[in-house]
Amino acid sequence: MQQMFRYGITAVFLIGCSLYDVKTRKLPGKWLLLFIIAGIFVNIFFPQPLFMWIGGLFFGGMILSFGKLSEEQIGYGDGLTVIVSALFLRTGEVIGMFVTALFFCAGIAAVLFATGKIRRRMGLPFTPFLTAAFFICRTAAFLSDG
Repeated sequence: MQQMFRYGITAVFLIGCSLYDVKTRKLPGKWLLLFIIAGIFVNIFFPQPLFMWIGGLFFGGMILSFGKLSEEQIGYGDGLTVIVSALFLRTGEVIGMFVTALFFCAGIAAVLFATGKIRRRMGLPFTPFLTAAFFICRTAAFLSDG
């Protein structure tokens, strides 16, 4: 039950980020801060062992570092989105969501590039792919459990 609560919060967070990212190509700082605070409270009132989520925070930090090294080929907002998600999800879920989003984004980008809808070096908002990957991973986990 507790984990379903965490999934629900993550879904609301990711959907909100995706809508804002598509519209503005940025993420709302107040929204991120709200969910960081919510994540801290959730982990205080519904504690999980540290090893279950600290790896996801580290992984998000690596994405932020990669954003800096690549001159924001992957944006800071995407790294922050992964970090906030890691407050609610287990490390394996965060990494699985990110890898699924990468493959999904690469496939869509290839189709858009092949059809001339985007050109080389054009960016795509990544948060919608993280959101889709979250729902894909949760659905796959649900189907494999049942």
